[in-house]
Amino acid sequence: MKELLYNLLYDGATVVPLTIALQNMGIGLFIGILISITYRLTYTGVAYSKKFNNSLMMLSLITTMVMNILSSSLALSLGMVGALSIIRFRTAVKDPRDTTYIFWAIAAGLGAGSSNYNLAIVGTLFIAFITIIANFGFKSDDSYLVIVRGSMESMDEVRAALFKAYKACKLRAETVTDEYTEIVYQVKLRDKSQIKNYESMKKIKGVTFINMVARDGETLG
Repeated sequence: MKELLYNLLYDGATVVPLTIALQNMGIGLFIGILISITYRLTYTGVAYSKKFNNSLMMLSLITTMVMNILSSSLALSLGMVGALSIIRFRTAVKDPRDTTYIFWAIAAGLGAGSSNYNLAIVGTLFIAFITIIANFGFKSDDSYLVIVRGSMESMDEVRAALFKAYKACKLRAETVTDEYTEIVYQVKLRDKSQIKNYESMKKIKGVTFINMVARDGETLG
């Protein structure tokens, strides 16, 4: 039994030729760039992260390199599982869509590192095409929530400013206390340049707090 396990783990060990490794890395880089471009084209949030986008390309390359290492020996594969188990990722991913892109980059790297070029490239192009069509083929919801807190006397002027600055203003909540009044309006933008119009309302006398929340929950101010 020992001899059988030894032969299984070590006798089959091979070294990936340098030309094949470089070819895998090149395909991994190409796929990573496609994923990065797709992420940039389809991003619709308010806090685009260039670092995260670049990390998708790096993740594809790193996964390709790991696959080059693991394909040389089953023993290395088992050892890598134990080595990678000590890694802990503590960065919170706010958008589930970002998690999908991370999984996409890993899957593409697995395909490139195992020399399954056709599947990796065709799969990446197909997913990119579907993602772009899904993003631009349907009308996006440019709705935002504007939250304003201040004195009761200032609310009339705030409402007038909201209806002047945005379209389709709709009251969603109103809170009145002895200390302040808070209103929440759902608004729609006429164009993206209006996204910062709410900042001018900070100058209204009696307003103590104003914020805009995007449809994905991210705050703008």
